[in-house]
Amino acid sequence: MFEIIEFSLVGIFSVVVAFSLVIFVHEFGHYYVGKKCGIGVKEFSIGFGPKIFWFKDKSGVIWRFSLLPLGGFVRFEGDADPSSMSKKINKNNCSSKQFHEASILARFLTVLAGPFANIVFSILLFSSLIFLNGITNDEPIIGEVDTSPFQNLDIKKGDKVLSINGQTTNSFSDIFKTYGEQVNYGSLDIFIKRGEKTLLVKVSNLFQPLVKDVEMLSPASRAGIQVGDLILKVDSKRVSSFAELKSLVQNSFGKPLVLDIWRNGIEIQKTLTPESRPIEKADGSLVETLRIGIIGGFALEPERETPSIYVAVQLGLSTTWRVIYSSIKGLAEIVKGSISANHLTGPIGIAHAITDVSKSGIVPFLSLVALISTGIAVINLFPLPILDGGHLLLIIYEKISGSTPSDRFMQIFMMFGLALILSLMLFATYNDILRIIL
Repeated sequence: MFEIIEFSLVGIFSVVVAFSLVIFVHEFGHYYVGKKCGIGVKEFSIGFGPKIFWFKDKSGVIWRFSLLPLGGFVRFEGDADPSSMSKKINKNNCSSKQFHEASILARFLTVLAGPFANIVFSILLFSSLIFLNGITNDEPIIGEVDTSPFQNLDIKKGDKVLSINGQTTNSFSDIFKTYGEQVNYGSLDIFIKRGEKTLLVKVSNLFQPLVKDVEMLSPASRAGIQVGDLILKVDSKRVSSFAELKSLVQNSFGKPLVLDIWRNGIEIQKTLTPESRPIEKADGSLVETLRIGIIGGFALEPERETPSIYVAVQLGLSTTWRVIYSSIKGLAEIVKGSISANHLTGPIGIAHAITDVSKSGIVPFLSLVALISTGIAVINLFPLPILDGGHLLLIIYEKISGSTPSDRFMQIFMMFGLALILSLMLFATYNDILRIIL
């Protein structure tokens, strides 16, 4: 009972920290740029509802942390938030105290600063994690050996792979490619160099159904499958490779599967039901396929090396861009009907994912925070009322037309936006609940 309570408290703490951090970064972007543009700030809040604690700084800004850390706001002078429309057109540059009286440029930059801050934060997080964890070296030298307890593989860390079935391996990519091409030919002869010795190792299977990662909010995650588990059987059918496991899952027709698992010297059973999930094909399109959320991998892993800061930042940028691209592409596919809208995840699902990831350590936790931060930026840039993107659109309209929309239009625009966002939130929350209880 104590362990359950302790885990719950850790999970709740992780959720609060993750949401608060991402929200703080977003709102601080609004706050910082608004202040630099000369707009007065009255209040900075993380969360909504009753204040838990607060203080006032030397400039008179109230900083508060509220009971529900699922959002936040910056209250500027003369306005409720940084994303409202102006009733006046002021051509002056960043010099006005009132938000409504600030220049179009000042208001545009202030609104844009929130999503921009989230993207910068994601880049910094991804870059830092890449720098600390290192990147793989493509030299054909073994960094780690990860196999099942039933396989006696005489390959060790530091071994250099010279050839596989007579084909020379000049890189780790060659190891992976050559093994994949030869795997159907039975046992493989692998020549390795260990110190001054050259050894022959016979290998039958380097793609065993060994769990190297578990996807968040997946059937495997909900069933309690862990990294390091070895899948022995699926519905009493023995599996010897990850390919066999994948085939059985995809041919399950979405029916429950009983998995026999080897974990720390003990054989246990887990029951789960495969779910249809979108995956990216070679041509870039998304297709629905049955999955259980288990990620396998090659038994041999390359050495890792610490990259330069420049390379780490480059990789952080590319990682952030891939997340942005995948998010937009996934939403577009949902709109087109190519993939199901049931994949939408709401606050409950995100909180569940944070709780799940928090058990795996600080690195997976921070990686998820970076993903959430990027997602917040993407969502807020959508040209919908209430969101930053909708307010940016209105500011652009004001710049082009030289006037603000009518009060009637603004009421309808905001009501439409609020109704749409609430509907999406309710639908996503409904999906979250179904994933948890089923």
